[in-house]
Amino acid sequence: MSFPFFTKARSQKQQLDLIRDELRLVQKQIAAQVTSFEPHVQDYMAQICKAQGKLIRPGLVLLTAGATGGIKPEHITFAAMLELVHMATLVHDDVLDHADTRRDKPTPNALWGNELAVLLGDVMLSHAMVMGTELGDTEFCRMIAQIVRDVCQGEVEQSSRLFDLDMTRADYYELIRKKTASLFAAAMKGAAWISGMPADIVDELNRMGTLLGIAYQIYDDCLDMVGNEHSAGKTLHTDAEKGKLTLPVYFLLESSSDDIAAEVHDAIARREGIDYERISRTNAFQEAISRSVDEGLAQTAAARESLWLLPQTPYRDALVEMTYRLDELLENCRN
Repeated sequence: MSFPFFTKARSQKQQLDLIRDELRLVQKQIAAQVTSFEPHVQDYMAQICKAQGKLIRPGLVLLTAGATGGIKPEHITFAAMLELVHMATLVHDDVLDHADTRRDKPTPNALWGNELAVLLGDVMLSHAMVMGTELGDTEFCRMIAQIVRDVCQGEVEQSSRLFDLDMTRADYYELIRKKTASLFAAAMKGAAWISGMPADIVDELNRMGTLLGIAYQIYDDCLDMVGNEHSAGKTLHTDAEKGKLTLPVYFLLESSSDDIAAEVHDAIARREGIDYERISRTNAFQEAISRSVDEGLAQTAAARESLWLLPQTPYRDALVEMTYRLDELLENCRN
């Protein structure tokens, strides 16, 4: 089924207005975590925690909570914990990508060097795990640990398979499931679990979160190739330089233009950055972006199907609108 009554997504700010007060509580709880660290670590953590982004994952936690019975204090703690995990992965990502800016601010590695940035990311991850234990249940703690393990393994796999032409598209999807989609899935699954929903609903929302996370990573992969650093607020065009095989790269390798496919293949085989400045002016490049966008749209369409299991509420409607907002972001990549 589709949701034809939503023909145009509102801005993300409008979507999250429904949970504005709860998001402020999440932000306060994140800020309050700074005092939990040793004094010589607090200043670093305070600066990292100030650079909060769009709060997509906490937003998913809170909207799912609202759609499955109501937002509890445990949902606030879980949302803050999940955002700390996400922030830690960004610290590590920026080290791996040698990125200098994120959200228009210098990255921790740009400020303090790679070694300290990695350690700070590790501290944030471990603290998030401690926060998870406050939610009590052993099974829930196991789920949190598995999330962190999946994210870290995804990072290791991505770093170890740069310029790897033996990496299949199926490998790519599994990698982004771990690296990105696992946090989206955890947001929805964990929120439903805290709400005490039946196992089939928890599993279906876990599936929806996975699909949304995959679509979001496809969008991010496209943005890295076509985006503007000023509007994106972060360092772009690092995927090509580092040899990451993203979905648009797979479509370039499969291009009907033999010259472009061969050029991309040979550049990867030589472990060189692909000359996207030149290729971006070709039809093959536009086709690769368009095919990637179509794939992302297929993921969000499949994700929306899960929401029919929930009663119609403003929270469910906001979740629907978030999927359509992601559709708009994807479409912008090919315009």
